[in-house]
Amino acid sequence: MQRRVVGLTCVFAVASVLVQACTSQTYLGRGFDDDAGAQPPPFTVDADGGDAQASAPETPLVDMCPSDKCKAPWATCSTSRFLCDVDLSTDSENCGSCGNKCPTDDWRSSELNAKWICVGGTCQMSCSSTFWQDCNGSIEDGCETRMGTKENCGTCGNACPDGAICNSGACQGCKATEDNCSGVCTHLSSDDFNCGACGTFCDGYPFDKDPPPSNMYYGCADGACENLKCVNGFADCDAKLETGCEVRVVNDRDNCGACGTKCAAGEICENGTCQCDRGPSGCDCLPDFEADLMNCGACGVRCDGRPNATPTCRFGRCGTKCNAGYGDCNSDLSDGCEINISKDPQHCGACGMACATGQACVDGLCVVEPCPPGVTH
Repeated sequence: MQRRVVGLTCVFAVASVLVQACTSQTYLGRGFDDDAGAQPPPFTVDADGGDAQASAPETPLVDMCPSDKCKAPWATCSTSRFLCDVDLSTDSENCGSCGNKCPTDDWRSSELNAKWICVGGTCQMSCSSTFWQDCNGSIEDGCETRMGTKENCGTCGNACPDGAICNSGACQGCKATEDNCSGVCTHLSSDDFNCGACGTFCDGYPFDKDPPPSNMYYGCADGACENLKCVNGFADCDAKLETGCEVRVVNDRDNCGACGTKCAAGEICENGTCQCDRGPSGCDCLPDFEADLMNCGACGVRCDGRPNATPTCRFGRCGTKCNAGYGDCNSDLSDGCEINISKDPQHCGACGMACATGQACVDGLCVVEPCPPGVTH
């Protein structure tokens, strides 16, 4: 068996085969300079077990030294806390170069429905909400087109055919019992704003009519106005006009949502639906307290968030999970995950993992570069 060391130690026991040598990642010390494109050479092993012969000249090992040089798109700007802590490709305060700030004027958001963000080192316009889009490709008028209309349903230029409406960004037709009134499907027989025909509005309290009974008004019924109707949330359960609409069906356990709909034992009526009675504590309907962030381990015990961290509840105990790129290095949850381990050279990649003095930390790794001629680490 023959042993050959190229970069990292590799052991080979083969006969009459071509073996690729192991390569090392660039590291602080000696190794192949991957950034320079150098690759270790392949070599062969003699069939009789003789020494392996390299098929090409070996690439020399490179001494790597600590570096403060930033690799694109990272940079050190005047506002930097650490070396190489600014990403020029995404930082709207330093977009493409230090100090190049993307516009943030309030009027752009309110008047143009747009904002400017840094994408690939260039400030680009982005619509501030999904309700508006830039359909003409001009930044001068921002995101000028409102989505959700029949002419632009969901996307620019997606026009709905005649008889269809735009609902949640998709064209759809009205049901057989409905009519299309200005892009809204409605029942002309009972719609107080489109009674009998689109645009016909019913006056709920006409001056020439007697005041309506309790919780009632004059509305649309059978396609005609001036018919007594219950105010929303109320119902006439005793069928007596003089008592009006006497039952509030949104919270009546015996008439929940509609007359005669009774809630079962242990249930209450809430917003017209029978639901479990949560009791005075508000926790009686919870299945357990094992993973509830608002009731962790016991009723009312809330797991609060911390800076750069996400609250957790596991097995009835509150905890904290650091967000990506952050660490709790002082073991004090009161200040959350206080260290940016992706950029801090004193805690690079993990708490306590310090880089050399003057060495930059990028993405949780201490930056190195080939040592100057004559310098070894």
